[in-house]
Amino acid sequence: MTDAIVAFIIAVLSGMGIGSGGFLVIYLTLAEGMPQLAAQGINLLFFLFSSAASLFLHMRKRRLFGGAILAMSAMGVLGSPLGSLAAAVLPSGVLRKLFGGMLILSGMLALRKSVLADKKREKI
Repeated sequence: MTDAIVAFIIAVLSGMGIGSGGFLVIYLTLAEGMPQLAAQGINLLFFLFSSAASLFLHMRKRRLFGGAILAMSAMGVLGSPLGSLAAAVLPSGVLRKLFGGMLILSGMLALRKSVLADKKREKI
């Protein structure tokens, strides 16, 4: 039951545009004791369904840009095999540290963007 509640909360956060994949991986590894690689695999499956729902809504509202879709698709095609290889070769502890570092960096960049936007609004 707890897992269903957590999945629902993470799905809501994802729908709001919050990078919820980090929350799911953290929950699965810390609360459920799941190995990092397995948690990331479940996160990818979760991401496919939430992304499909978002894609459908954006297509309906015509908010998609062809150039951006092509660029992101190309990066995904190139990055997927490299990420898969790295996950197979690197020890779980290293994966945890890399994932944690990515979350921290992502949070810092989002905070910086928010602060800069606030400063810009104050000048107006």
